[in-house]
Amino acid sequence: MVWGLLALLALLAGGCSRGPDEKDLRTGVQEKLNQQFKPGLLEIVSLRRQGSAPLSAAESGAQRLIVYFNATVKLLKTYDFSDWEGLSPASLANVLGATEKGLSGIKPQESRQGDLIRVYGSSTYERSGEKWVSVEVSTAGVKKPAAPGNAAPPSRTEQFLAKLASMVDLPPPGLRSEDSRVIDEELERAIKAIQVRLERRKHIYAMASGPDGGEYYTVAEAVARNVGKVSPKVKFRNLETQGSVENARLIDRREADYALIQSDVAAMAIAGEGPFAKGGALTSLRALGSLFPEPVQIVVSFGSPIRTVTDLRGKKVDLGMPNSGTRHNALQVLGSYGLGVKDLAEVREKGMEGAAGHLAAGKLDAFFVTVGVPTGELQKLATRHRIRLVSLDNRNLERLVTENPGLVRLAVPANTYPGQAEDVSTVAATALLVTQSDTPEAEASLVLKLIYESTDYLSAGSAQGAKISKRTGLRGVTIPMHPAANQYFGTAGTQPAKSAQTAPPKEKGAAPKP
Repeated sequence: MVWGLLALLALLAGGCSRGPDEKDLRTGVQEKLNQQFKPGLLEIVSLRRQGSAPLSAAESGAQRLIVYFNATVKLLKTYDFSDWEGLSPASLANVLGATEKGLSGIKPQESRQGDLIRVYGSSTYERSGEKWVSVEVSTAGVKKPAAPGNAAPPSRTEQFLAKLASMVDLPPPGLRSEDSRVIDEELERAIKAIQVRLERRKHIYAMASGPDGGEYYTVAEAVARNVGKVSPKVKFRNLETQGSVENARLIDRREADYALIQSDVAAMAIAGEGPFAKGGALTSLRALGSLFPEPVQIVVSFGSPIRTVTDLRGKKVDLGMPNSGTRHNALQVLGSYGLGVKDLAEVREKGMEGAAGHLAAGKLDAFFVTVGVPTGELQKLATRHRIRLVSLDNRNLERLVTENPGLVRLAVPANTYPGQAEDVSTVAATALLVTQSDTPEAEASLVLKLIYESTDYLSAGSAQGAKISKRTGLRGVTIPMHPAANQYFGTAGTQPAKSAQTAPPKEKGAAPKP
């Protein structure tokens, strides 16, 4: 009898150490879905526990572990995951402890009642007495596959090599540092331009995106992977860059064929304003369409007394990296409330990652970030340090969108981030797909079909790609559109915002049609 009781206790202790059983796990995951989305929208029709693994103990010393599962979730009502003001697949992935690649079955447009979503997910639990309690933690991202190698370097004739050698191979004291810098810059540009032209002859097009791991880069990677669906002869090369400002210049210098550019940056580029004032207007840029919104988010700690932008006066605020889209938007928002940099107690320029750490450590009162939602960095921050987003009032929202071409009104829906209980009203830039004015129409039409109809963004791990829709393809466009885009969207003769007007397009080039 005693041995039987000991065996039973050992069995119970072992079961407790491995976390909740399948039934409790299913109940807990369903409760999360009901809390973060709306009750009656998503129902778990099957769930299989796939094991567990220990995690580092909580600050209190309590034992923690992660439990893995495979599940099938059914939509009980029609839901559009591409809605700019709805919860995205990334929000669903976060609730389910998955990544975008861990979800399948979400439709590119509206998902219908009865559709099934298959999930490879996880849930984290903490030991509380004799029970396991679900806790919020951030989900590790999926490592992207290695990028394919670039095309072979362009060949040079002996004549040009000899000429170049004569310019750089000088007797002591050699080339002056100022001359060396000029030659380096021009050689780099020439090599890029030559590579683009040679690749274009082989129907390989360069798409300027952004930093490796960023959303622009991920979208371009998805396009490169899916191009075979529309043409077996065409290929895309994902060109890693610093972002929108560099991308606009790469297009203008013909060192890229296509690019992703923030809408307000595009407006400044074509008007010769902001970071483009010194070099002059980039009048040859043309929009192919709008992709997804990038809302301006003002992040504070959950218990902060900051409730409006006016409350930022006298506070320590991170406005984003110098010359970044975030900083430009932050100054626009502050200005609409009659504030400037001088009204802040301290201005920092660490960017989202650095600012998040300083906010959690109590060294910062607020920070701005312009990025698609939800962004993983803020999801991680919200799980270890409760945050809140500051809303903009209607009067200033109207002023911002009226005075700043490229900004649109947008609501960040409740539950976008853990602990976010209410919708947040803000403004957003939009990510535009941009090309040259003389890009052949047949080629641009193929790219439009690829972007809006034929790319599986979720399988490539792009959270924002799920919001790319032909229905919203004209929202937030700030520069003249390419003729192929006018035809695709049925908008021939329409014009963007007044500040985006520019010179007529150049004569078409002789690039081959795909």
